[in-house]
Amino acid sequence: MPMSSWDKLYPEIQNHGRVFAYNRHGIGKSSKARCPQTGEEVIRSLENVLSALHLSPPYILIAHSFGGILANLYARLKPRDFLGMVFVEIGHPSEVQLQAKFKPPAVVRLLNDGVKAVERLFDKYKFSEDECVSETLRQLDAAGEFPNLPLKVITGTKKMPFVPEESFNIHLQQQKALLELSPNSTQYIADESGHFPQITQPEIVLTAIKDMCAQVIG
Repeated sequence: MPMSSWDKLYPEIQNHGRVFAYNRHGIGKSSKARCPQTGEEVIRSLENVLSALHLSPPYILIAHSFGGILANLYARLKPRDFLGMVFVEIGHPSEVQLQAKFKPPAVVRLLNDGVKAVERLFDKYKFSEDECVSETLRQLDAAGEFPNLPLKVITGTKKMPFVPEESFNIHLQQQKALLELSPNSTQYIADESGHFPQITQPEIVLTAIKDMCAQVIG
């Protein structure tokens, strides 16, 4: 999701410190990627931007969905760069494999495969994050343990349409497993939200961010 999905939060978040938001390569209006977008490459790109803007660590990193996998990796590679992390409906690394058995209907898979085949013909999609998921997960596995950082985990508990019940239950279980990454973790339940609490219940995301700021900044 582009950074515009956070628009409901920006005005209030800015009251608690300097805010930097950006779209990764190939998302929103950002430029296309020029090399494979593995997790480590995405992190290097972000560090270059932060350096160019003279935004020095430590940071509080807020991430959603696959961005949370990247944030998870970033924390392991550069633990001293962070005061804490807020994970909004992110995936647990092991969830990718657990969810693999829940395949969409054949006609949907066929359409998806067709779209992917067309996308690969265009440079914009040539090096997309989707093409590098396996390598990113390998990098995450090789990066060591998640550091002892304050961690806020926001979970949407409203099942999205067409998601199998068993698949959704696995997701909820894996959200709880995220809490085990740090002994200093807290879960926030967005009971009226599916995968996008920052849009449907921004007040819960805001509460988690405020709590994090109070905890690590004061």
